[in-house]
Amino acid sequence: MREDCRTLSGRKAVKNNPSMFPRRTSGRTRKSRQRMLALKVNSPRIMMFDCLKFASRFFKLGVAMLVMVGVGFGLSHGWKKLFVENKEFLVSQVNLLTMEGDETAFLTHERLMAQCEIDANATIFSLDTDQVKAALLELPEITNAKVSRRLPGILKIEVTERRPVAWVACQSLGIKERSRDRGFLVDEKNVLFRCASEELWEFAETLPVVLVRSAEKNEIVEGEPISHEGLKYAFNLINLAEEKLVGEEKPARVVVKDEIMLEMTTLGGVIATLSYYNLERQLENFSKLTSHARDQGKALAQVNLIPRRFVPIHYR
Repeated sequence: MREDCRTLSGRKAVKNNPSMFPRRTSGRTRKSRQRMLALKVNSPRIMMFDCLKFASRFFKLGVAMLVMVGVGFGLSHGWKKLFVENKEFLVSQVNLLTMEGDETAFLTHERLMAQCEIDANATIFSLDTDQVKAALLELPEITNAKVSRRLPGILKIEVTERRPVAWVACQSLGIKERSRDRGFLVDEKNVLFRCASEELWEFAETLPVVLVRSAEKNEIVEGEPISHEGLKYAFNLINLAEEKLVGEEKPARVVVKDEIMLEMTTLGGVIATLSYYNLERQLENFSKLTSHARDQGKALAQVNLIPRRFVPIHYR
């Protein structure tokens, strides 16, 4: 009886003081949630509905692609009919100008049409402007080109041409002076290019010749600036002479003699020796000497322009 009373009183104490024995109900609930199973039910009917959904999506994607292809084909066909094959846009005029808006000096209309293979019976939209530009840049005398269309049938072509200042010749490399087959022209930037047209030949026929007896292959390369040291000074002499000299004083030929000297033969037949350096001063002295000799009724035959004073002179 006493034990039952103790048990009953203990239960009452636990009930009145729950902190004596912590509850574990929440722990059991969390674990039970973690033990839940994921079940996937399959049946022939469910599989059939999944296949129908996949087929529906595939069909919609196929229809969208067909619509896109059809729209693209329609646009392409419409562009072809409205522009490419429309006779209103036939090439009626080809305007050939420089980038500054002037007439070209060397590139002719006939050479342009042949080089770019432009069909006069085609429309301006059937011509690939990028291909026309690339064909123009293959010409040795063209450095830049721009091709554009003007409605209804005008093709506008703008180019930048090289302007030759001299011929170059080299004995060791077999480069001949004033030769259309084995010769080279040089522009204002000392870039080498071939004399590839009749117009260039007519312009360059009387240009001065710069001659070097020996040079390395990598020093004289077509389409690139000349890197030979003596030739660079010789072309500098040509450019300065164009500014400083007049008439028969201008050079007809410049020979690279060695690592320091140039020999210039003028259009009047005077032979002048110059150094690489102080070319401007030497040319000014040469102009004064020729003018002084002319005033005295004489003509120079040979002069050494290297000394600053007491310049050696030979008269004819």
